Amino acid sequence: MIIDINDVHFTYGCHPVLDGISLHVSEGDVVGVTGPNGAGKSTLVHLIMGLMRPQAGSVKLFGVPVEKFREWHRIGFVAQKATLFNSSYPATVFEVVLSGRAGLRGIFRFFNREDKRCAEEALERVHILEYRNTPVCDLSGGQQQRVMIARALAVRPRVLIMDEPTTGVDAANLARLTRLLAELRNDGVTMLLVSHEPEWLASLASKRVCLDRKICSCNCRGYANEVRWEDCMAGRREKLSLGLRDGLVGG
Repeated sequence: MIIDINDVHFTYGCHPVLDGISLHVSEGDVVGVTGPNGAGKSTLVHLIMGLMRPQAGSVKLFGVPVEKFREWHRIGFVAQKATLFNSSYPATVFEVVLSGRAGLRGIFRFFNREDKRCAEEALERVHILEYRNTPVCDLSGGQQQRVMIARALAVRPRVLIMDEPTTGVDAANLARLTRLLAELRNDGVTMLLVSHEPEWLASLASKRVCLDRKICSCNCRGYANEVRWEDCMAGRREKLSLGLRDGLVGG
């Protein structure tokens, strides 16, 4: 088991955010998580990445409790809004991707030939190798996002986690992103994708979860309510048809 979440509870003060969440990600799974604003999607990602601790329940990565986990190079993480490089950011595309391997080198150690080869392979994999010497701040938002995916892939992770990868991405770059993730899926890369776009997730994910503090819909084995993903999407479409504010944003 790569990610093993059991009966997790998390609150901000008196406000419950996650209530008894259990989720299991195995080798080769592509798990899509969606849900309304404030449903706890990003909180779930932060718990998986060890950035926060649950009040109850457990999170394990590769069988190790997250608070004791140290092999973070096994996880590629692309955070929400990770592609914001302003005009003063001096690094090139290649330097940004290469920096992803810093955790493998340790402090005060130089990158070697293997590191540079892995960085180039990652750039080629996301179809952006031709920009290797371009300042990353000169790229579009969609191109910067691919740089950050390459950075995550440069360590050759066992799992790729992406939080809201479609946010702020135009139609052309969304199509490129979808093709790229489909290629990674077909190559057997394990992924956890969090998005407010359930239809987009459905095109990629082998397992689909709708989260609203609890798991209210899941087509994963072992859940009784396997067929309710369509209800999740139908509810979203009904809100839009009634002119109501779409609840499935952010979170």
